Amino acid sequence: MSRTELAMGQVVKGAAIIIEATATTVIEPDWQARVSDQGNLILTRLCPVQRQLAIGTSVDPVMLEIFNKLFMSIAEQMGFVLQNTAYSVNIKERLDFFHPRACLILSELIANAPHIPVHLGSMGESVLSLVNNQAIKIEPGDVYLLNSPYHGGTHLPDITVVTPVFEQQQLLFFVASRGHHADIGGISPGSMPANSQSITEEGLLSAGMKIVSKGEFLEQQVREWLWHKHFET
Repeated sequence: MSRTELAMGQVVKGAAIIIEATATTVIEPDWQARVSDQGNLILTRLCPVQRQLAIGTSVDPVMLEIFNKLFMSIAEQMGFVLQNTAYSVNIKERLDFFHPRACLILSELIANAPHIPVHLGSMGESVLSLVNNQAIKIEPGDVYLLNSPYHGGTHLPDITVVTPVFEQQQLLFFVASRGHHADIGGISPGSMPANSQSITEEGLLSAGMKIVSKGEFLEQQVREWLWHKHFET
């Protein structure tokens, strides 16, 4: 069936296949999918797992590896979408980007794709900096931008976009994307001057600016931030 034909609250029981423009969701027997108020597909098991197959508190190495691959595949798919939709050569051809998935409950990175490993050590800190920022009220439909090396960033051209994922007003986890941009201001083109003496000479700095509010892109605020340069390059 087509995803566009499903209404809010509709339940689809397996076995079934839901097709949409960017994905195909397979619902196995004994499972069902429900369309949430936010339009997400929530899959739940209808029949309990047999007791001898249930996972307890002990670590099952097989299941651990299965979920590891599942979470990593999400980050990899994020990378494919970014690469296929980007305009920048840095993203489409140089592949200078990185996608992790951060878990709020554990407050740590739980999965990442093998894009640019140099971002691995600091990416989780970028998400945590937003979580720990008391001045930021994270709400459904919001997206934040940051590139500050003091808040988990690398150099300023590497811009990180952090998106919280909600279900019924409950914050579940974050997904984040980081990509190298050709220029972010500063005293020289490329925003990587070898003779800079302060970070303001390297370009624009953000420690967590909201760029999408309740699903609406804040174009004017982003333009004002880009125009606010100490130096023209």
